[in-house]
This record gives sequence, C-alpha cells and structure tokens, in this order.
Amino acid sequence: MELIRTIILSIGWPILIIGSTYITAVIWRFYLDVGKTVFGKLVLAMVIGWFVSMYSLGITATAYMFADVRSGVLVVLPIFFVWFITMVIISWTALRWSKETVTLNAFYRGLEDLVKKRTGELEKSYKIRLENEKEIRKLREQFVFVAAHELRTPVTAMEWGLTTILEDEKVRNALPRDYQELLVNLREKNKKLLELVSDLLNVARFRNDTLTFELEDISFKEVMGEVRENIGKIPSEQGISIIWPDFEEILPPVRAHSIYLKEILMNLIVNAIRYNKHGGWIKIETEVVNKDFIIRVRDNGIGMTSKEMEHLFEEFYRVKNEETKNIEGTGLGLFITKQLLDRIGGKISVESKKGDGSTFTVLLPHA
Repeated sequence: MELIRTIILSIGWPILIIGSTYITAVIWRFYLDVGKTVFGKLVLAMVIGWFVSMYSLGITATAYMFADVRSGVLVVLPIFFVWFITMVIISWTALRWSKETVTLNAFYRGLEDLVKKRTGELEKSYKIRLENEKEIRKLREQFVFVAAHELRTPVTAMEWGLTTILEDEKVRNALPRDYQELLVNLREKNKKLLELVSDLLNVARFRNDTLTFELEDISFKEVMGEVRENIGKIPSEQGISIIWPDFEEILPPVRAHSIYLKEILMNLIVNAIRYNKHGGWIKIETEVVNKDFIIRVRDNGIGMTSKEMEHLFEEFYRVKNEETKNIEGTGLGLFITKQLLDRIGGKISVESKKGDGSTFTVLLPHA
C-alpha cells in the first residue's frame, strides 16, 4: 500500500497537474475562439467547477491516505481514476469543439462579410433608386406645371369665346337648335377642363412651394355672398336645397385670403352637392369660439365609412363604391382645400356616417 501511495504522489499527482494545466489552456483557447460568448463562459465556468471539486477531493483523499494508508489508497485510487477519465474526455471534447468552432467562426465571418457587402450594395442601389424616383417625381411635377400653364391660356380663350356666343342672343338664335346644344355641352366640358387645369396648377405650386400670399382681415359675409352667387342654381337643378347663414349676429373679420377662402368654401359646398342625393339638403353654419372662427358644411348625402375617410385629403383620392361610380371629379378638391388651410393657419376635420351625410368643420383664426 505504501508503494501505491508513493506512485500516486510521485506520478499520479504530477500527471493530473500537467493535464489540468493543459485542459485550462485548451478551454481558454476555446473561450477565445467562440468570441467570449455566453456559451464559452458557461463551458469555462463548468471546467473551473470541475477543477475545484476534483482538487478538493484529491487533496482530502491524499491527506486521509497519510493518516490511514490502506483505507486512504482504496479511496484515492477511484478518485484519481475518475479524474483521469474525465480529464481525457474534457480534453478530447474541448479540442474537437475548438476545431469546429474555428470552422464555424470562419464560416460566420465569411457570411457576415457577405451580408455586409450585400447590404452595402442594396443601400447603394436603394439610394440610386431613391434619387431616380425623386428626379422622376421632380420632372413629372415640372411637366404637370408647364402643361397646365400652357393649357390655361387656350382653355380660358375657349371659355370666353363660347360664353360670348351663347350669351349673344342674335348669334345664338342664328344657329340651329342642335348647334346650340352642342355649344352648351362644349362649354360645360370646357369649364370642367378649366377647373382641372386650375387644380393642377395649384397642386404644382404646392409641390414646388411657390404658392405665396399675404393674409388679411376679410369679411366672411362678403366672401360667402360671392360663393353663393357662383354656386347659382346648381343645387336647385339637382333637387338640393342649401340653407345659407343669415348673419344676424355680428361676426369678426376672418384672418385669411379672400380668393383662397372662397375656393375653400366652393370646394366644400360643391363636394356636398356632388355626394348628396335628390331632395337632400346642405346647411352652412358659422360660430366663433375663443380665437377660432368655425365654419361647418353639413349635408344629408350618401356619407362615408371610417375606412373611406382615411385618405380623404390625399392627392387624387376619390371614394369609390357603387354610389359614386357616376360622380365626376378629379380627387383634388379636398387635397387643395387642406393645403390652403395649412398655409392660412386653419384646420379641417370631417365626421360622416354611411347613408346619413357628412359634416366638414373648418377652423380659421379671426382678427
């Protein structure tokens, strides 16, 4: 037994110490190879725990071996045997993991580099595409502006010529009945074309930020009078009644621009006429609350769903359903209205219920 104890002390312990040192070096390399990740830290902690437990058992068993050689040797031999086997297993596993880790790291580094390269290429491609789209959008806006500007002169001339012919009784009576009807129809189409050209010019000015004007204190009563005159007999011809403000109370001046405020009101009222129904009504209300001059345009028309209202003030947006398929329009009226109100410093909102009409509310600053 003493010979075995001597062998354990002179050969066993040195082998285990050297093996432990080797395992420590291998595990530390593995820890660095995996990039000091959580997995590497976990393996390192497990090996350290293994060292602490095995060395504690080895030292305790060796001390016991000096106190009782026979019993001590019987305890130490299994411990050293288990320690040796686990050391071999850990060494083999760590070496294999290290090799696989190096391979995986090389693969992932290559993959990461490839991803970075492709990401860079995509970003570059996206930037080029974005610049091209901006350029195309800019060219399109320039084309729309130039085209609308060039169209305005001949369309205005046609409007003037057709109006002159139709309002001159002698000239009109000299024409056959079917020619008169043709000219009336041409005038109506030309009016719509003139409205479209004007809308496109306004949109182009909004896009280029060239629409500028000075705000002034104006009489809402006077502006509404002009709007009422321009609307004329259109509502009654379609079987729609309009309830205009009576202006019994004294209203403060509105801080706006007379031409564009008239356009805002015209857009809202014409919109209410278009999307109304025969025998329907439109009511225009005014109210002053604190610093806000409030205008409401109510109708009992076809109304809208909440989904249909989501894009209501966007460019060229029109509500499309079975009830609106025969209603003419460009989808620019409410967009222009919103843009004008933004520049005036006003706000617009809408409440609507399908089949139960809509209410557009405009808030404007007053003097």
